[in-house]
Amino acid sequence: MQKLVSQSLVSLILLVSSIASVQAGVTANVGVTSNYVFRGETQTDDGAAIQGGVDFSHEIGFYLGAWASNVDFPGANADGFEVDLYGGIKFNIGNNMAVDVGYISYQYTDSNLSDVSEIYFGFVFNDLSITYFDGDVDNTNNDYNYIDVKFNPSLPYEMKLLLHYGYKDNEGSGNVDDASIGISKDFGAFEGSATFTTIDGTGNDDEKFFLMITKSFDI
Repeated sequence: MQKLVSQSLVSLILLVSSIASVQAGVTANVGVTSNYVFRGETQTDDGAAIQGGVDFSHEIGFYLGAWASNVDFPGANADGFEVDLYGGIKFNIGNNMAVDVGYISYQYTDSNLSDVSEIYFGFVFNDLSITYFDGDVDNTNNDYNYIDVKFNPSLPYEMKLLLHYGYKDNEGSGNVDDASIGISKDFGAFEGSATFTTIDGTGNDDEKFFLMITKSFDI
Protein backbone atom coordinates (compact mmCIF):
# COMPACT_ATOMS: atom_id res chain seq x y z
CA MET A 1 0.00 0.00 0.00
CA GLN A 2 2.84 2.42 0.78
CA LYS A 3 4.24 1.79 -2.71
CA LEU A 4 0.83 2.45 -4.28
CA VAL A 5 0.45 5.71 -2.36
CA SER A 6 3.94 6.83 -3.38
CA GLN A 7 3.31 5.98 -7.04
CA SER A 8 -0.01 7.85 -6.99
CA LEU A 9 1.61 10.94 -5.49
CA VAL A 10 4.45 10.90 -8.02
CA SER A 11 1.97 10.52 -10.89
CA LEU A 12 -0.10 13.45 -9.61
CA ILE A 13 2.96 15.68 -9.19
CA LEU A 14 4.17 14.87 -12.70
CA LEU A 15 0.73 15.57 -14.16
CA VAL A 16 0.44 18.89 -12.35
CA SER A 17 3.95 19.86 -13.45
CA SER A 18 3.20 19.02 -17.08
CA ILE A 19 0.11 21.23 -17.25
CA ALA A 20 1.14 24.01 -14.89
CA SER A 21 2.35 26.07 -17.84
CA VAL A 22 -1.21 26.54 -19.12
CA GLN A 23 -3.58 29.17 -17.72
CA ALA A 24 -3.93 27.68 -14.28
CA GLY A 25 -2.91 27.97 -10.66
CA VAL A 26 -1.15 25.72 -8.20
CA THR A 27 -1.52 26.26 -4.46
CA ALA A 28 -0.37 24.40 -1.37
CA ASN A 29 -1.59 24.29 2.21
CA VAL A 30 -0.27 23.14 5.57
CA GLY A 31 -2.06 22.95 8.89
CA VAL A 32 -2.27 21.58 12.37
CA THR A 33 -5.40 20.53 14.25
CA SER A 34 -6.02 19.49 17.83
CA ASN A 35 -8.17 16.60 16.56
CA TYR A 36 -8.64 15.32 13.00
CA VAL A 37 -12.43 14.92 12.84
CA PHE A 38 -14.07 13.72 9.62
CA ARG A 39 -17.86 13.54 9.34
CA GLY A 40 -18.20 13.61 13.10
CA GLU A 41 -15.64 10.88 13.90
CA THR A 42 -12.07 11.31 15.08
CA GLN A 43 -9.42 9.92 12.76
CA THR A 44 -6.59 10.37 15.29
CA ASP A 45 -8.00 8.85 18.50
CA ASP A 46 -8.75 12.43 19.66
CA GLY A 47 -5.11 13.40 19.14
CA ALA A 48 -3.47 16.16 17.13
CA ALA A 49 -2.65 15.97 13.42
CA ILE A 50 -0.32 17.68 10.98
CA GLN A 51 -1.82 18.01 7.52
CA GLY A 52 -0.98 19.39 4.11
CA GLY A 53 -1.88 19.31 0.46
CA VAL A 54 -1.40 20.67 -3.03
CA ASP A 55 -4.08 21.77 -5.51
CA PHE A 56 -4.08 22.47 -9.23
CA SER A 57 -6.97 24.34 -10.85
CA HIS A 58 -7.57 25.38 -14.45
CA GLU A 59 -9.60 28.38 -15.55
CA ILE A 60 -12.19 26.13 -17.23
CA GLY A 61 -13.02 24.61 -13.82
CA PHE A 62 -10.94 21.42 -13.93
CA TYR A 63 -8.99 20.63 -10.77
CA LEU A 64 -6.68 18.01 -9.23
CA GLY A 65 -5.34 17.70 -5.72
CA ALA A 66 -3.63 15.64 -3.05
CA TRP A 67 -3.90 15.94 0.71
CA ALA A 68 -2.37 13.97 3.60
CA SER A 69 -2.67 13.63 7.38
CA ASN A 70 -1.48 11.34 10.11
CA VAL A 71 -4.18 8.99 11.47
CA ASP A 72 -4.61 6.67 14.45
CA PHE A 73 -7.31 3.99 14.85
CA PRO A 74 -6.56 1.91 17.98
CA GLY A 75 -9.73 -0.13 17.48
CA ALA A 76 -8.41 -1.34 14.14
CA ASN A 77 -4.82 -1.61 15.40
CA ALA A 78 -3.87 0.85 12.68
CA ASP A 79 -2.06 4.16 12.34
CA GLY A 80 0.22 5.85 9.82
CA PHE A 81 -0.99 8.22 7.12
CA GLU A 82 -4.05 8.93 5.04
CA VAL A 83 -3.47 10.26 1.53
CA ASP A 84 -6.42 11.67 -0.43
CA LEU A 85 -6.22 12.02 -4.22
CA TYR A 86 -9.03 13.82 -6.01
CA GLY A 87 -10.05 15.46 -9.23
CA GLY A 88 -13.11 16.93 -10.85
CA ILE A 89 -14.66 19.82 -12.68
CA LYS A 90 -16.70 22.72 -11.35
CA PHE A 91 -18.66 24.83 -13.80
CA ASN A 92 -21.05 27.73 -13.51
CA ILE A 93 -24.68 27.21 -14.50
CA GLY A 94 -26.04 30.63 -13.62
CA ASN A 95 -25.63 33.69 -11.45
CA ASN A 96 -23.76 32.55 -8.29
CA MET A 97 -24.61 28.91 -9.07
CA ALA A 98 -22.26 26.06 -9.94
CA VAL A 99 -22.14 22.28 -10.31
CA ASP A 100 -19.19 20.26 -9.00
CA VAL A 101 -18.56 16.67 -10.17
CA GLY A 102 -15.56 14.57 -9.21
CA TYR A 103 -13.84 11.56 -7.68
CA ILE A 104 -11.82 11.14 -4.49
CA SER A 105 -9.70 8.25 -3.24
CA TYR A 106 -8.81 7.87 0.45
CA GLN A 107 -5.67 5.74 0.68
CA TYR A 108 -4.00 4.48 3.85
CA THR A 109 -0.44 3.38 4.45
CA ASP A 110 -1.53 0.82 7.07
CA SER A 111 -2.76 -2.42 5.49
CA ASN A 112 -5.22 -2.89 8.37
CA LEU A 113 -7.28 -0.05 6.90
CA SER A 114 -9.33 -0.43 3.72
CA ASP A 115 -8.98 2.22 1.04
CA VAL A 116 -12.15 4.11 0.18
CA SER A 117 -13.30 5.77 -3.04
CA GLU A 118 -16.15 8.19 -3.67
CA ILE A 119 -17.84 9.71 -6.69
CA TYR A 120 -19.52 13.00 -5.87
CA PHE A 121 -21.96 15.45 -7.38
CA GLY A 122 -22.50 18.85 -5.81
CA PHE A 123 -24.55 21.98 -6.26
CA VAL A 124 -23.33 25.38 -5.05
CA PHE A 125 -25.40 28.53 -4.60
CA ASN A 126 -23.63 31.50 -3.00
CA ASP A 127 -22.49 30.29 0.45
CA LEU A 128 -24.62 27.10 0.37
CA SER A 129 -23.41 23.76 -0.99
CA ILE A 130 -25.15 20.38 -1.18
CA THR A 131 -23.06 17.38 -2.22
CA TYR A 132 -23.98 13.73 -2.74
CA PHE A 133 -21.22 11.11 -2.33
CA ASP A 134 -21.44 7.50 -3.49
CA GLY A 135 -18.82 5.55 -1.54
CA ASP A 136 -17.13 2.17 -1.93
CA VAL A 137 -14.88 0.53 0.70
CA ASP A 138 -12.29 -1.78 -0.87
CA ASN A 139 -12.61 -5.53 -0.26
CA THR A 140 -15.83 -5.16 1.76
CA ASN A 141 -19.57 -4.91 1.26
CA ASN A 142 -19.66 -1.65 3.22
CA ASP A 143 -20.88 0.59 0.40
CA TYR A 144 -22.64 3.78 1.42
CA ASN A 145 -23.88 7.16 0.30
CA TYR A 146 -23.44 10.44 2.10
CA ILE A 147 -25.17 13.80 1.78
CA ASP A 148 -23.19 16.84 2.87
CA VAL A 149 -24.82 20.23 3.41
CA LYS A 150 -22.66 23.28 4.18
CA PHE A 151 -23.51 26.93 4.74
CA ASN A 152 -20.51 29.21 5.25
CA PRO A 153 -21.56 32.88 5.13
CA SER A 154 -19.11 35.69 5.74
CA LEU A 155 -19.18 37.57 9.03
CA PRO A 156 -17.65 40.89 10.08
CA TYR A 157 -13.95 41.14 10.91
CA GLU A 158 -12.91 38.67 8.16
CA MET A 159 -14.67 35.78 9.86
CA LYS A 160 -16.91 33.01 8.51
CA LEU A 161 -19.65 30.93 10.07
CA LEU A 162 -19.15 27.20 9.44
CA LEU A 163 -22.39 25.19 9.47
CA HIS A 164 -22.54 21.55 8.39
CA TYR A 165 -25.01 18.68 8.38
CA GLY A 166 -24.26 15.19 7.08
CA TYR A 167 -26.37 12.08 6.56
CA LYS A 168 -24.74 8.70 5.86
CA ASP A 169 -26.73 5.71 4.63
CA ASN A 170 -24.69 2.57 5.24
CA GLU A 171 -26.14 -0.07 2.94
CA GLY A 172 -27.53 -2.79 5.17
CA SER A 173 -26.15 -1.43 8.45
CA GLY A 174 -28.11 1.67 9.44
CA ASN A 175 -27.81 5.41 9.14
CA VAL A 176 -25.61 8.06 10.76
CA ASP A 177 -26.20 11.80 11.26
CA ASP A 178 -23.48 14.31 12.02
CA ALA A 179 -23.54 18.08 12.40
CA SER A 180 -21.09 20.82 13.25
CA ILE A 181 -20.92 24.52 13.91
CA GLY A 182 -17.78 26.59 13.87
CA ILE A 183 -16.19 29.89 13.11
CA SER A 184 -13.06 30.77 11.16
CA LYS A 185 -11.01 33.94 10.93
CA ASP A 186 -8.44 35.12 8.42
CA PHE A 187 -5.45 36.52 10.32
CA GLY A 188 -3.54 37.37 7.16
CA ALA A 189 -0.54 35.12 7.70
CA PHE A 190 -2.79 32.16 8.52
CA GLU A 191 -6.40 31.12 9.10
CA GLY A 192 -7.71 29.81 12.40
CA SER A 193 -10.93 27.99 13.19
CA ALA A 194 -12.81 26.50 16.13
CA THR A 195 -15.44 23.80 15.57
CA PHE A 196 -17.94 21.85 17.66
CA THR A 197 -19.22 18.62 16.13
CA THR A 198 -21.67 15.90 17.10
CA ILE A 199 -22.60 12.50 15.66
CA ASP A 200 -25.56 10.15 16.21
CA GLY A 201 -26.09 6.59 15.04
CA THR A 202 -22.64 5.02 15.31
CA GLY A 203 -23.30 3.24 18.60
CA ASN A 204 -20.60 5.49 20.00
CA ASP A 205 -22.38 8.85 19.77
CA ASP A 206 -20.04 11.64 20.65
CA GLU A 207 -19.45 15.39 20.75
CA LYS A 208 -16.10 16.96 20.03
CA PHE A 209 -14.49 20.39 19.97
CA PHE A 210 -11.29 21.07 18.04
CA LEU A 211 -9.07 23.93 16.90
CA MET A 212 -7.25 24.28 13.59
CA ILE A 213 -4.63 26.57 12.06
CA THR A 214 -3.92 26.51 8.31
CA LYS A 215 -1.70 28.39 5.90
CA SER A 216 -2.21 28.50 2.13
CA PHE A 217 0.21 29.84 -0.46
CA ASP A 218 0.81 29.90 -4.22
CA ILE A 219 3.45 27.71 -5.81
